[in-house]
Amino acid sequence: MTSATAAMDGVRLLSHRPSVLYKVEHLATEPAAGDIAVEGLLLAGPGWDERLRTLIKALSVSERACLFAIRLADEQSLPVPAETLLDRTRTDWFPEFLSHGRMRPHFQPIVDLTTGLAYGREALMRGMLGAVELRGGELLAAAEAHDALFSFDYRARTAALEVGLPLLPPGEILFVNVDPRASLDVESTMRTTWPVVGRLNADPSRICLELVKPERCLDRDLLLAITTEHRKRGALVALDDLSGGPDSLACLELIKPDVAKIDTALTSGIQHSVGRRALVKALVECAHELGAKVVAEGVERVDEFRAMAELGVDLGQGFYFGQPTEKPMAVDTRLVRPSAY
Repeated sequence: MTSATAAMDGVRLLSHRPSVLYKVEHLATEPAAGDIAVEGLLLAGPGWDERLRTLIKALSVSERACLFAIRLADEQSLPVPAETLLDRTRTDWFPEFLSHGRMRPHFQPIVDLTTGLAYGREALMRGMLGAVELRGGELLAAAEAHDALFSFDYRARTAALEVGLPLLPPGEILFVNVDPRASLDVESTMRTTWPVVGRLNADPSRICLELVKPERCLDRDLLLAITTEHRKRGALVALDDLSGGPDSLACLELIKPDVAKIDTALTSGIQHSVGRRALVKALVECAHELGAKVVAEGVERVDEFRAMAELGVDLGQGFYFGQPTEKPMAVDTRLVRPSAY
């Protein structure tokens, strides 16, 4: 590599599959590369990241999994999947956020579909880095890209408990997200949760730990052990994003949660889909047999609310009932009464 090339930003591309390396080199050296400097499997120069993104899109899923990269600015680091390196490049603000940023939860109501009263609030995380607000999805994606799920999950859970418990309206449940992938073992997840609850002298029965996409946790024994220990302390357990797939159903039967939340993808436009209505009805029956209340997530329209209520869903969450706000807001019970529609 020449000194001029070394001075440019970019990546060195690697793969254990020769066919992938050949295809990558062919794509990277096409005339459309413009002013991108390509030397063997070195991709450098202005706009290298956009060029690499285009190149990755031209590969099959299996080829992408075999393509790794090292940033030229940090050639002492270990190779990472090329897609992950691009995600890190796009979220290079995240390490500073973890060190100096501020977590602040917003609270969205979870509403009883019969009475219209708030059953609880989910703490949805927002971040502030200087004057810039970051949404929960952005923060989670950045944490994944930087292998910082444990640190992010711990900070988010701490903020949700410290801010949310003192603000929680009487009689309501605080839903706090927990990513099972960030649980190293049973002790670590207990240590990063219960000291905060004890310090606030809070009632554990008003806390519901919401496992986000639990099917991504491959160690099901660990998942069960974690939920068992939290329940021993008095907390409720919820499973998020139930889709009706085999993995999500396996988690439902394994954990037997207190609350089961139906994925937004099933809620959106359900009033127009006979198939989804049948799937949701089956999910509701399964959850009720296991003793769980069912929440429909992502309810945005009155027809979606009505369809879910007709299918026996117990609770609803979404913009129809209220936006996430810094302080829990009152819920209009007329939203579930016939006069409201």
